[in-house]
Amino acid sequence: MDNLYARSVFFIKDGQRSLDYYTKTLGFALDWNHEEGGHPFVFQVSLLGFELILNQAEEWTKDRPGHGRVFIGLDDSQLESFCQHVERKAIKTSTFQWGAPTLVIRDLDENELFIWLPDRERERLAAATTQ
Repeated sequence: MDNLYARSVFFIKDGQRSLDYYTKTLGFALDWNHEEGGHPFVFQVSLLGFELILNQAEEWTKDRPGHGRVFIGLDDSQLESFCQHVERKAIKTSTFQWGAPTLVIRDLDENELFIWLPDRERERLAAATTQ
């Protein structure tokens, strides 16, 4: 069996606001966009090979925004490009202890992108947080 092609879905409160945030603030590319009533309703964005679907909440899903978390693991060869992107875009991050220091980016609805860094970078973050 071949590998499955899968993407995470984050529910969001406002499609246009989230589309602007992901593309303008975080620097994601818009892959496709399904609009309803002239507004983004469900769309896919991507960055450095990572793809994410964002879905406007409806009445029956109104409690879902802000409950999403995706795990993204970086290896040594990806770290520099990722860090340069975060710095260039001035993306706000935080560090969360999740078995080891983990870089976290939260979107406007508080959905979470958990970035697992290579060992050497996690060790550097751990040392910085204990000083």
